Amino acid sequence: MATTQITHETIADVPLLMYILHETLEYDKLLDQISPAHGNWQGLSLGKTMVTWLVHILSEHNHFMSHVQDWVAQSPQLWAGLWRQSVRPLDVSDDRLAEVVRQLSLSAVWAPLEGQITQRLVRVYELPTERVRLDTTTAKVYGGSEVSVLFQRGHSKDHRPDLRQLKVMLAALDPLGVLVGADVVSGNSADDRLYVPMIARLRASLPARGLLYIGDCKMGALATRAYLAQSGNSYLMPLAQVGEVPEQLETWVDEVVRRKVRLQPILDVDGNTQLGEAYERRRSLTTETETGTFQWAERVLIVRSTAYAKAALQSLHKRLAQAQAELRSLTPLRGRGQRQFTEQAPLQAAVDAILERYDVRGLLTVDLQRETQQRSVRTYRKAPARNEERHRYVVKVKENRTRLRKLEPRLGWRLYVTNASLRKLPLKQAVLAYRDEWLVERNCARLKGRALSLAPLWVRREDHALGLTRLLTLAARVLAVAEYQVRRTLAQDHRTLDGLYPGQPTRTTAQPTTERLLRAFKTISLTLVQKGSQIFYLLTPLSDLHRTILHDLACPANLYQRWFPKSWKPLRI
Repeated sequence: MATTQITHETIADVPLLMYILHETLEYDKLLDQISPAHGNWQGLSLGKTMVTWLVHILSEHNHFMSHVQDWVAQSPQLWAGLWRQSVRPLDVSDDRLAEVVRQLSLSAVWAPLEGQITQRLVRVYELPTERVRLDTTTAKVYGGSEVSVLFQRGHSKDHRPDLRQLKVMLAALDPLGVLVGADVVSGNSADDRLYVPMIARLRASLPARGLLYIGDCKMGALATRAYLAQSGNSYLMPLAQVGEVPEQLETWVDEVVRRKVRLQPILDVDGNTQLGEAYERRRSLTTETETGTFQWAERVLIVRSTAYAKAALQSLHKRLAQAQAELRSLTPLRGRGQRQFTEQAPLQAAVDAILERYDVRGLLTVDLQRETQQRSVRTYRKAPARNEERHRYVVKVKENRTRLRKLEPRLGWRLYVTNASLRKLPLKQAVLAYRDEWLVERNCARLKGRALSLAPLWVRREDHALGLTRLLTLAARVLAVAEYQVRRTLAQDHRTLDGLYPGQPTRTTAQPTTERLLRAFKTISLTLVQKGSQIFYLLTPLSDLHRTILHDLACPANLYQRWFPKSWKPLRI
């Protein structure tokens, strides 16, 4: 009598991720075309090895090389079915994965690979390419030395200035947040020098002219604006409060206070909520470029955000309260251990330091009053009775109400600049466009958060750090396009999804995240029953939610069943 063997493999979201990476985006084919394997290379190709690792990263939220081999070994039937070939755990060993990141660290491999991936993303998912957002982030590294090129100490966005870091410049399509570019540079690189190289690379994979590039104030360098204008593209960014900008802002806000200009209300997309008010000026700019003197027209948007003004007013009153408390504490009541100022100059210096630290000079009226205390001293031994005087200075402080009333209308203003025409980018749309800056920042959060865990990096070799960071940006693109696909389908069908939130079966959403969609497939598993020469594959039945997600992701309805041979005959054990 033949014995029966039963084995169990976890399937989860692996077939779904494989379909997106292998069949839709063809990551493996693109890498194998650009970097063909050596003639002695056996097993999974370099591209298939990379895709297998990406599936592990997206499914397990873990990019450690040492975990992939055991993870693949737990599901031999699954991976043999997915790749249509025998898969050995050694095909994804540390050495193989190290070769993947080494190849990705090479500019000769990464530049064409990223360009082709971007073009395929735009073509397959029909992504709009009118607007591109750029931003930088940092990743702290537990490694490096004084001779490191990539690992350097610089301004840390992780609030760990004691650690070395690397910096990543990211470019994402608006309004989707899909990454289309990633540059990895040393951790001490200045942000303003990273924009032009990134834009130059993007022009090879996206339309070279006619795009609107949106960035923060570090993108506002005159050379960057000139490059974009000269290349036939547009820009939109706020200006940093440095150089002549504060004086210019004060002049233009003064025109508002004196009612010399007419403000345009800025309404939210609902048409009812007022976000602020603004007006604009036009000016001509001239600078020297590599091709000679270049001149172009620029619009300056003078914008007052309601929320920004409210926050600035709250911050001002908080600083005033803190400054007054510290000023009064300079001269406490007389008592044991209480320091007293008997001379005016040291007290005035302490007052000036507090006013400077809290930036409230002129907003507080500070008066230093001299107090005299007399006391009678009785006769003691040969000393006769006498009257003594003790002097001290006391701080009297109050708010300058007149100055505060004049200052409040000047809070919350900011300057934005763009060279886009008024027809292409009206004032209201320009303000709303910059308000969506969180779209590219979300990619930074995903890269450094639990989903991809870029920070911290536990690597010592710089080529590994460079290649791994680029690999994680490829994973981030998958998360973004899958999310975009589902949300677009739900919007077109006027539907919502339910069942994605544990403990809340009736809660619905029209904007699910990819992470939550993938989590819904974690319960799917494969049971293999072998009796003699027969093998029966028993797959966990898909629920209505699973089938809906597959439909919304434009995946085949039989995606999970088609990987394994069908077992139609009933099994008797």
